[in-house]
Amino acid sequence: MNLSKYLPLQYLRVTWRRVALFLITLLAVVSLQHLIAAPSPAASSLPNNSTSSAIAVASVQNGDQLIAQSSDPTTVNYDSLTEEQKALADKILLFAGTFGLVAYLFTSFCLMKIADKLDIPNSWLSWVPIAQIWVMVRAAGKPGWWLILFFIPLVNFVIGLIVFFSIPTSLNKSSLYGLLIFVPILGVFLYFGLLAFT
Repeated sequence: MNLSKYLPLQYLRVTWRRVALFLITLLAVVSLQHLIAAPSPAASSLPNNSTSSAIAVASVQNGDQLIAQSSDPTTVNYDSLTEEQKALADKILLFAGTFGLVAYLFTSFCLMKIADKLDIPNSWLSWVPIAQIWVMVRAAGKPGWWLILFFIPLVNFVIGLIVFFSIPTSLNKSSLYGLLIFVPILGVFLYFGLLAFT
């Protein structure tokens, strides 16, 4: 989207990019402050006496016994699930694992193609999990030591945004391609696919 032909401002592209990065960073900081400042609802609703979390046995009219357990979700494990719940959990884990594997293979292949386009040495490192970050940093045109910044909490989020918005500019595309990362589920596929194959 090039608005500079409609507006006389020569610095519109740089300004738009800076405004977008500022708003995304501001949103991240506000979200993190909300998570840090807000009390956990589970922590505030904990019972004060220890007897309420114990197993209670009550008599029913026909002489059978009813066993009531606490409804604390942290005490539920896989063995305590019913067969239907176990089958559902297995399907969810299978889908999540398959989706994660497909996403990893696709992004690694696309990152290798991007590295080949930019003549980055050792593009095969895009298949190695931690080295993959180094390839992304180099594709963004940043120094290789930026890899260390990805291991610092909160700094890694900002550096990741800078890298994701800088890779398209290295390929002579709009930095707004970086916004594709925020599209739910398909964003990673769109971002890396468009950069690798267009």
